[in-house]
Amino acid sequence: MSFNLDKFVASPSVEELDSFKKSEIVKVAKHYGIEFQPLMRKDEIKRYVLEYLVDESILPSTVLETAITVPTDNTFELKRLEMEMNKEIKRNGKRKGKRGKGKRRKRKEGGKGKRT
Repeated sequence: MSFNLDKFVASPSVEELDSFKKSEIVKVAKHYGIEFQPLMRKDEIKRYVLEYLVDESILPSTVLETAITVPTDNTFELKRLEMEMNKEIKRNGKRKGKRGKGKRRKRKEGGKGKRT
């Protein structure tokens, strides 16, 4: 099914909105003048669109009860950042470990470095 903004605006439905890609939901949000941050996740933008459509009495309020619940805190963002940090630590740890490894020369007895 191809995206058609005019068709959606003429007859909006949750089912059709669910089938949209993020870029298509962004177009719908812009059409209605809904403010959002471009870095927001698809489900968050979709939630804004649904809330707007309910507030404007375009869709019944029951759609908000059945819509996907998106956590309002930053749990997902914190987890993502933690995973990135752990990945970076592992990557840096491997690099440092490689530098220190290698063949070490044994000191010859009576050679430089030994004081008598």
